[in-house]
Amino acid sequence: MDESEILPGVKEFLYKLKSSGVKIALGSASKNAPIILQNLNITNLFDVIVDGNQVSKAKPDPEVFLLCARKLKLDPIDCVVFEDAKAGIEAAKRAGMKAIGIGTKENLPNADKVVEGLYVL
Repeated sequence: MDESEILPGVKEFLYKLKSSGVKIALGSASKNAPIILQNLNITNLFDVIVDGNQVSKAKPDPEVFLLCARKLKLDPIDCVVFEDAKAGIEAAKRAGMKAIGIGTKENLPNADKVVEGLYVL
């Protein structure tokens, strides 16, 4: 895995958030998240990384997102989650966060908003 596998618009979107002073966390069930971010050369774009090594419950449990908010020192109500899976949208909502679905409204009906990809933002 390398930088060529980053989805279109993701890196630019993260840079835009970062330059605007937005705190960014990655909340993933994967225990390989740190090595994947390193291989993609985007680790530096995240203020906090919470992976499967730090949580005991999988999405749709909100544990991963609540831990991200705690580490960022933010109230969950002030957080927005970008998610491409139904379980992730449910976890964000259970955490009291806004949820932006990446995909289609049919696949992510409980998202607060759905976009096709981050390049449209």
